[in-house]
Amino acid sequence: MSLGGLSMETEVAFPVGSVHDFSLTLGDGASVMVKGEVVYSRPASPPDGSPLFVTGVRFVDEGEDTADPGEIISRVS
Repeated sequence: MSLGGLSMETEVAFPVGSVHDFSLTLGDGASVMVKGEVVYSRPASPPDGSPLFVTGVRFVDEGEDTADPGEIISRVS
């Protein structure tokens, strides 16, 4: 996770350009909602051959109600 977005590993591919709401649990136990646009979703090659995709998400600013990525990152650890 960074100020601009996040990367995640999933068992399914996400369509590039799709926008999703993500609920993140922070290090202090609080939860925040962020909105992000998928910028890539690439197949990975895990040793056991199971399906795995690495997906990059760019945070989308939705105005006042959007959580501040800088504040989120400071509270993640």
